[in-house]
Amino acid sequence: MPKGNGASALPGHDVLRSFLESDSTPLGPTDILRALGLPPHLKAALRTTLHDMALAGDLARLPAGRLKAISGLPETVYAKVTRLRSDGHAYAQLVEDPNASLLLVATLPDGSLLLPDDVVVARLRPRTSLRARREGRPLRLVSAAPRRIPASIAPPEPPSFPPTLSLTPCDRRLDLTLTAPASSDDTLETGTVVLAEVQPLSPGTAPQAHIYAHLGAADAPGMAAQLSILTHPMPTAFSAAAEEQAHIAAAEPVVLINATHPDRTNTPPRKDLRHLPLITIDDVTAQDFDDAIWAERTQDGFHLVIAIADVAHYVPEGSPLDLEARERGNSVYLPGHTLPMLPLSLSAGACSLKPNEDRFCVFVELTLSSDGRILSGTLGRGTLRSAARLTYQTMQTALDASLPLNNKSDFASLPTDQADALKALPADLLPTLQATAIALQTSTTTREGDTGTETEPVVTFDDAGNPTAFTPRQRLPAHDLVASFMIAANRFAAEELHRRRAPGLYRTHPAPTNTEPSGRLMARYSASPGQHYGLGLDYYTHFTSPIRRYADLVTHRALLATGVPAIGSHPPQPESERASRPALHALAEHLHFTERRAASATQACLNRLAAVFLRSFTGQTLQATVTGTTRSGIALTLTKTGTPSFLFRSALPDDSGMYDDSHHARTRMPSEAMLRAGTVLSVVLTTTNPAQGTVGLAIAPNAR
Repeated sequence: MPKGNGASALPGHDVLRSFLESDSTPLGPTDILRALGLPPHLKAALRTTLHDMALAGDLARLPAGRLKAISGLPETVYAKVTRLRSDGHAYAQLVEDPNASLLLVATLPDGSLLLPDDVVVARLRPRTSLRARREGRPLRLVSAAPRRIPASIAPPEPPSFPPTLSLTPCDRRLDLTLTAPASSDDTLETGTVVLAEVQPLSPGTAPQAHIYAHLGAADAPGMAAQLSILTHPMPTAFSAAAEEQAHIAAAEPVVLINATHPDRTNTPPRKDLRHLPLITIDDVTAQDFDDAIWAERTQDGFHLVIAIADVAHYVPEGSPLDLEARERGNSVYLPGHTLPMLPLSLSAGACSLKPNEDRFCVFVELTLSSDGRILSGTLGRGTLRSAARLTYQTMQTALDASLPLNNKSDFASLPTDQADALKALPADLLPTLQATAIALQTSTTTREGDTGTETEPVVTFDDAGNPTAFTPRQRLPAHDLVASFMIAANRFAAEELHRRRAPGLYRTHPAPTNTEPSGRLMARYSASPGQHYGLGLDYYTHFTSPIRRYADLVTHRALLATGVPAIGSHPPQPESERASRPALHALAEHLHFTERRAASATQACLNRLAAVFLRSFTGQTLQATVTGTTRSGIALTLTKTGTPSFLFRSALPDDSGMYDDSHHARTRMPSEAMLRAGTVLSVVLTTTNPAQGTVGLAIAPNAR
């Protein structure tokens, strides 16, 4: 090949990047050229091209050590912004390694401020020491968080020209104050929440914003949920295409399709389970009934059926409805507000296992020994008719009473609909379910971890939508009864995934190290099988809640594709592009993100509601439990609301007495040794901030 413009003889950046990302074997310039069938005299041009690719971020995701003998390349990474400091610098975490943090010391090249959840390509500065936090400069915005953010009007500052307003972001990750042109609108009082559009930063000026819309008072009914959604951007409405698809699917009649049906000659029959008195057990406010259970005693143990809503029947893979469910990842249950994963026509309609209505289902049928061991099991598709919809409280009343329920007094404390539901059930069903659950519980080892236990408080609202009480969530034996059945079904589904080598998602939970308590390790989704330490199982997955979790729908499809074809449609191929290992790995990461987003949004909503509720207690002494200590202060949980708070060290008394001559009047503060987890302190509520969901605390006199 004649010498000339070497760069033009090289393949494009996309081709080079794909080649370099395809393997982890270390390569030098000569190796790369040889692999691409190019002459060695292009080595200099290749170095120049790799330098340009590094600056563009095209080498940021190469396997470690992939490039060798190529010195001087800029070190670039993909980073996700986690918090913005008051000086405009941003903290970020590496996309490939969320445990590695980074300080971004500049704005984007066009002057735009970085915002939490922005993903950027950043060029790293040379490392100054092994312990120092790495620093970098953002080069390019890969994906942007919404530029319109909620903010509250701050108290007025000294007059300026031209007149301006100070805005405090409602997202606590934005530790800065924005300024906006003053408005003649007299509704913009201190504390009013607005939607502000962040403007590019001009040299020598404070961060600017343009007020786009007025949202209302920070303590207005519904504002806590609205702000939590805005600070954790989530889809709130379905597209017209998805709604139409759901409406058409929901209108489909539920019939027992069999092999003699003229249009279903290549599909197996659904098993008719309508003769079984399957029951659902859920919270009082639940509308999406995913699962129903039934059991009977056998000579050697128990016969158990767990039926799950057949969401895969209604949501074709790759359809508009499926893509929107995938984007959401899960339903989000904020206090007083729900964001369903599927439109209500399905989630609270055709898919929900309502009593006395025929529904399509996927079922697991298990044969258990008397000590709860799974002896055999089958999975199939069926049609059911739930015999009753019970609440956990009703089930617990039944468990606490003499079973079976025979006396009218047993039903006296129950709502009429719940009493009628119990009366219609076979007398031995609930005692059998209880005995089956006890057998399952004795056969498994459950540790701290992913057990489905919900710990957040229950918020009570008045008719206007204002919070009136925070009640600790009850964990009843009835919850554990249902959980034992769901764990059994999830375990069986995971073992079938592994046995059939189906490309699906597992739920894994690593064992703690010597320095890591198990409670701090999160269970997560994985494309590869792995241990679930919290449940003491070799394989585990999510299978029992496909109405509200996309991972469960993925598990259904993976299992059905291997042996139970979709009714009336072509089953997805196990090795399809969507089921490939890289695609499943990416999906697992996405669902881990949506799961954490939902949990964070729920806690943020609770915190804002608590700030509204506690406003009338300002100046009063409250009780709080220590949950941990940091260099900045003490992490607490407020007894009255069950929500977290923080007591900064600046609010603590000076135990040294160096600056206090009136020792007799000083507040007695417990020593550091006494501030261990579980210690109860008395604190004074000094301020509340419903817009951010924070409260100010001070140590109370005679704090203990």
